[in-house]
Amino acid sequence: MNALNYVYSHAPIPGGGYVSGFAFDPGDPELLYCRTDIGGTYRFSRTDRRWYSLNEHVGMEDLSETFPIALDASEGVLYIACGDGRSAPWNAGPDYEAAPCGRLCISEDGGKSFRYEEMPCYIHGNLSGRGTGKRLVRAASGRLYFASQRDGLLIRETDGSWKKREICGERFLTFVWLSPDEKVIVAGTAGISLRKGERRSHSLYYSTDGGKSFAPLAEPSDPSDGRFAGYAAHRCASDDRYLYVSINCNASFAYAGWMAYSCDGGGLRDGRVIRYALSEDGHIQDPASFEDITPEYKGKEIPFGFGGISCSPDRPGFLLSASICDYSGDTLWVSYDYGNSWQRALHDLDTGRLNIHTSYLKAENHGGHSPLHWMSAAELNPHDADELWINSGTGVFLGTDMTKDTRSFSDCCEGIEETVHLNLYSPPAGDVLLIDILGDLGGFAFRDLTKPCDNSFADENNNRYITCLNADYPDADPSLIVVTARGNWTGLTKGGMILSRDNAGSWERLPLPYGFSEELDRLCAGIEKPNVNPGWAAISADGKTLIFTVVDGLKLWRRNCVRYMISDRQYSAVRLPEDNAEAPAAMKVYADRTDPRYFYGFGENSRLYVSDDGGQSFRELPSPLPAGIDFSMVDCADKTEVRGDSGFFGRFYLALEKHGLWLLEYDRDSDAFSARRLSAEGDTVFRCGLGILKAPYIGSPKMIYICAILGGHYGFYRSADEGKSWQLLNDEKQRFGEVNSIEGDSRVFGRFFIASGSFGVLYGEEQRGD
Repeated sequence: MNALNYVYSHAPIPGGGYVSGFAFDPGDPELLYCRTDIGGTYRFSRTDRRWYSLNEHVGMEDLSETFPIALDASEGVLYIACGDGRSAPWNAGPDYEAAPCGRLCISEDGGKSFRYEEMPCYIHGNLSGRGTGKRLVRAASGRLYFASQRDGLLIRETDGSWKKREICGERFLTFVWLSPDEKVIVAGTAGISLRKGERRSHSLYYSTDGGKSFAPLAEPSDPSDGRFAGYAAHRCASDDRYLYVSINCNASFAYAGWMAYSCDGGGLRDGRVIRYALSEDGHIQDPASFEDITPEYKGKEIPFGFGGISCSPDRPGFLLSASICDYSGDTLWVSYDYGNSWQRALHDLDTGRLNIHTSYLKAENHGGHSPLHWMSAAELNPHDADELWINSGTGVFLGTDMTKDTRSFSDCCEGIEETVHLNLYSPPAGDVLLIDILGDLGGFAFRDLTKPCDNSFADENNNRYITCLNADYPDADPSLIVVTARGNWTGLTKGGMILSRDNAGSWERLPLPYGFSEELDRLCAGIEKPNVNPGWAAISADGKTLIFTVVDGLKLWRRNCVRYMISDRQYSAVRLPEDNAEAPAAMKVYADRTDPRYFYGFGENSRLYVSDDGGQSFRELPSPLPAGIDFSMVDCADKTEVRGDSGFFGRFYLALEKHGLWLLEYDRDSDAFSARRLSAEGDTVFRCGLGILKAPYIGSPKMIYICAILGGHYGFYRSADEGKSWQLLNDEKQRFGEVNSIEGDSRVFGRFFIASGSFGVLYGEEQRGD
């Protein structure tokens, strides 16, 4: 197998996801890192004011490094605690015993290279607690202290061994703080292990003997008696006089249950900023008391929480705090007197100067409001109190002149590409080069691969749709595009199918299929609400008919499949095989690329269906595919990729993970499917796409692109001969984390696209010598 020299570039978003924390090196003002929830760790270059990924070497075999939960940078050494939570389901409750799956990454060259150690604890960087901290602290002694998500406080000794410390029985930690001599340790917890009924237990604990024993530290009390009542500590900071803590209660909306103790698990309420007086040696003077210094709302009920809190070592008394989950717009406050008094520095568009450079983040694309939210880790530069780095749910923002009245703020996302991309499409004609379907932001139609799009898919008022699941278009008229989209968080758009007749220039929301069944009515009512998955759509080859399967969570149940005629704007029922009440069937539909009468259904356990009457009915046929394949999931739960071959009837390429790459064909004369494996036995093929091999693209053989493990080697590959031979398209530093989709370019030979779940959307091009 020969390897080709490929170069990779981003089709830039930029930003787009939750940046969950920062790390400065106290000894080097040039070093600044940030962690993201799903996109690994970045280092900032002050020379070109750009972020650079440290983890593009990560492949699909092990994604741990793309999920950092904590950073520490000191004395030129970067520590990253990360993990992909493989030892427990994502929705595991607090009583689930999760095996250790954490990893410590250590770099002494600014993230250019790492050495790795296993950590004796569970870690998932994209689950509960990703917004809290600081979790990882390197002490002057060289010890590392780690506040874990499920396994209490861990201490790494200078010889590399780990010890666990009991914190009065609480295992679910949020942060750890040390006095300079390491005698005093303060640990924030989520108050889960010792919960009583539906109430959280105490959250803050302290030790005066280096962690040998702990006792409760005074904290606010929550008088409410709702579900998950009680406080959970969020963040901490300290200066020459005080230890400051932000601490919050769950609001009624807490979709993550007990684990919803941060801004990303639901709403928050009654947030507080409190402080503890410190002695000259940095110890807490009176563990039995605290002062409430909450900005503006001290002693009052508050409908939101507090997240980021930061102070400056070179400007005594200068303090910053940020609200989180304030649905009227989050606020940054500054104090010049240790929190005795506060003034607003930034709120929505009415306080502070907010300059947005990234187009889709601009206020006109956010209902006229600031995009800032989830400011759980706003951090002042310890070397320069005028510089503030603000995390958010959609990238990084920078505050300047923070100690002055002329302070201003702007986005600083260049180089950060950590959006979750789900599906990619390369239209064979028109000015759109790439249709990008992604989580949270919805979708982008790239007309220039080197520039960010003006906005994601939006209505006539620029109100954006968010997370989209798929797109489709007839090859004969790719200007006609159907997309399944969620309505945005504010309710300004509602979910369902959206249709463009002008190459994604404008979008029309189609009606929902009410009136067919109680279940469909319930699902459609859900789609009308913010941020709910809509379903999966296929458009006929003549662009007249849509088959829409409404999704239930992540599953496409066959019974929720309906037919929509675009011209008369009407739905009709689809006749389907009778369901087994005890084992209902599921089905995802794809259109034939040439004949508008034909649609194909791909179900669970490798089941296959065909429609030859324009989607009015489907019948099941014997499947020649390996057993056990589930095609019926959506979003990141979909572990297959199905590609129809443009210009060919009944022809599909299938990436089936451990079962490899297959070619599936339907023959109308025999009314039967046939299939053959194109990859070698034992090879794993995660994703597949088709690109131009020779003109015209439609009706000609295609270049096949895959993300796969071939012969034990992971990488991106292409084949010009139906899988008889393969060429490797990447080196060990070009792996780009989780890959959710691959697509070949339908117009440019050798170019292909990667929908990464970790590092944005990329395209690779062969670099030929002179």
